[in-house]
Amino acid sequence: MGNARRRIVLAVIGALSAGSAIGQQNTPPLDPNAEIATRQLRPGLAVLTGGGGNIGVWHGTDGIVIVDDNLAPLAPQVIEAVARLAEGPVRFVINTHWHPDHTGGNEAFGRTGGIIIAHDKVRTRMTEAQFIEAVGMQVPAAPPAALPVVTFDDSVTLYLNGDRLEVIHVIDAHTDGDAVLWWQVANVVHTGDVYLSNSYPLVELSSGGTLAGLVTAIEAVLARANDATTVIPGHGPISNRRELSEYRDMLVTIGRRIRESVERGRSLEEVIASRPTAEFDERYGQGFMTPARFVSILYRDLATPTPGLRPAGRN
Repeated sequence: MGNARRRIVLAVIGALSAGSAIGQQNTPPLDPNAEIATRQLRPGLAVLTGGGGNIGVWHGTDGIVIVDDNLAPLAPQVIEAVARLAEGPVRFVINTHWHPDHTGGNEAFGRTGGIIIAHDKVRTRMTEAQFIEAVGMQVPAAPPAALPVVTFDDSVTLYLNGDRLEVIHVIDAHTDGDAVLWWQVANVVHTGDVYLSNSYPLVELSSGGTLAGLVTAIEAVLARANDATTVIPGHGPISNRRELSEYRDMLVTIGRRIRESVERGRSLEEVIASRPTAEFDERYGQGFMTPARFVSILYRDLATPTPGLRPAGRN
């Protein structure tokens, strides 16, 4: 990584540590030397946590596949953690979306031969500088080695290591380029930042995210999951179908309240003061995505002409 880009990344980390994190809710300030922890989920399938987004590591006789790769300065620690799980180079890197706490290690893995896979819009956004309006953060264009070299529109499937991994685009959810990943045999799903198990989500409006899309994506996961499904969220502890269902219900409840307030002509200040998130704040509102910040984002989203939220299902 060049010195100029390293300075930018470290500046981003400083901003994140000060409270402008993307998905870093309920975690300590970011540290370029953060320890990467490993949790085994199934034989050949593990999760790495620490510093940035949750990383899936899938390994076996056909090679190593990782899902997301954390912040750029943590790439050496991520590489070391992967090496403790399996020998050999990483064959494929799959990005759940474009944010730098999920794609920061792309350059390091790309330079060592890893084939980076992501939705078409992930490559588009990484090719140009982006501004994340919700946190006031400018993100520079990624270097060529960090860009996805295989992209897809709807879905792509990998058959490796005795399992079938489906990578499925979900429309206008956390961003406009999110992917949800399903390991069929292992019965494990990685949601990326479509689901944060310990925080309100960041509906990233400046990257095409919407609450309606987020709810639709979660409902699609619930329709396929069962009580034995392991859910890897973008951030936060490993989860399950019941907790994901509760998260969906929370989003629908809060979204409905805010939409009704918008339809009554209430101002943002009035909606924040009405505390539409109150009963959920202890569980989801203790980190970066404060109740007021979350309500402000949803107010902006729901005050625009978008499809209405569907009622919570019976999943």
